[in-house]
Amino acid sequence: MTFFRKNVTFILIVFTHVTLIEVALYEAQICLKNVVTLCVVGGKMWRKTVISALIGVILLTASCIGCIGGGMAVPIPTAPITGDSSGGAIVTYAVYETLTEQDYYVQRISPAGDFLWGGRGVLIGSTGNGIPYSEAVSDGSGGAIVSWWECLPQVGGEPPSCQSYVARIDSEGHVHWQWGRKVVEIHSMIADGVGGVIMSVVAADAKPSLLKIDSEGNLPWGEDGVSVGLVPERSDEMASDGSGGVIVVESTFHGSDDVYAQRVDSQGNILWQPGGVQAYTGPADQARVASDGAGGAIITYMRDIPCEDGVGFCDSDIYAQRIDAEGNVSWGSDGVPICTESAVVQNPQIVDDGAGGAIVFFADERAVWARRIDADGYKSWNEDVPVYNSVVLRVASDGSGGALCVSWDGVAQRLDATGTKLWGSDGVTFTPQAIDEGLSIVPDGCGGLLISWQADVKFRHYEISNVSYYVQRVDADGYVVWGDEGILLNP
Repeated sequence: MTFFRKNVTFILIVFTHVTLIEVALYEAQICLKNVVTLCVVGGKMWRKTVISALIGVILLTASCIGCIGGGMAVPIPTAPITGDSSGGAIVTYAVYETLTEQDYYVQRISPAGDFLWGGRGVLIGSTGNGIPYSEAVSDGSGGAIVSWWECLPQVGGEPPSCQSYVARIDSEGHVHWQWGRKVVEIHSMIADGVGGVIMSVVAADAKPSLLKIDSEGNLPWGEDGVSVGLVPERSDEMASDGSGGVIVVESTFHGSDDVYAQRVDSQGNILWQPGGVQAYTGPADQARVASDGAGGAIITYMRDIPCEDGVGFCDSDIYAQRIDAEGNVSWGSDGVPICTESAVVQNPQIVDDGAGGAIVFFADERAVWARRIDADGYKSWNEDVPVYNSVVLRVASDGSGGALCVSWDGVAQRLDATGTKLWGSDGVTFTPQAIDEGLSIVPDGCGGLLISWQADVKFRHYEISNVSYYVQRVDADGYVVWGDEGILLNP
């Protein structure tokens, strides 16, 4: 259920009891062709393409380790985290009962770091010989809405019977409602602001749609949801419109790779033009979206710059575009430049600033940087702020016009509305151990940060035998609250 960037997309198909893996090679061939071509003819972009290809190969190899032992590949389950509206956290995680079977638990942790729902938390489901996956968003009332994916063991060589589930867990740890659908993949989900959830899903017939489940477990947009008409209609990037609806963004993977956006109101009505509003025309990807606080959205994306000879891409720039509540493009046909000076720039991330603008993060060959732009698209800070030397990070709004961010190096930082680093020039270390997978963050609602991650991943007979899940809280002043190493969820 993981989708790589267009030039490192691999589709893994595993047949149980047979150590045979077939990989859909179309995207891989394009990737390798670009690597070979760019390495031969040169160009600034070759480093990024080679690194992306190598990362894809490494991830593919890791995903297939379980197949060597004759069983199904078992990706490492993440531990999605959300706030409980009082400074504490609600997190989902997996416990390995056997090498290929996991139980899903949901645990609530108080602001002081105490487990509130028992030693392990609330058991919500299991998966056997399937793909572990879960998500979590706040219900706004001290509970959470969680999703997970269950697969029954394969029988007689037949494909596994898989089903997605969604449940609302109240503040006391009781399951308020539960919904399930066979062979429906939940790609992403956001809270609707009134105790429900909006999900981007793909059904068995490969048709994507948006489903809404309200606070009582009803489906106000129907059993099949709403098709937003984007191409290819997989709307993984979503932001609230502030009125119970959603704005979805997608950069297409066919032909021109344009960036499109669409708005759906709280009743499931499509508000913008059929096919979506074109935020940018031309080769672009890694589109990300944040609410503008007025029913519209601010979108950041990476523009791929073709080489002079027309073979591959030799450069990339980061741009941003605002679309207002009526679906009008606000910052010109090309948007506003965020970074056009660096040879290799990628991984744009965005959070709203609460004043109609946004803070955009991006990485180049030197560091990760942050820039704030106002509601009119102008720079709010005199200079871009260097945040990390690490390339990969997670970001969130601090609720006061600034931003919270963490890196895979185990360092957290807070920027205020002026771009000042509030947690020291180097940030604060929230864990000294190596982070293996699944770094996830949300605001704690009090100006601080809640973090979850995985560590100490172990294998036995080429299959995962242990994953340790940790959570940490960093308060508004940058103090690590839950111990130097965080709290271990599954000791």
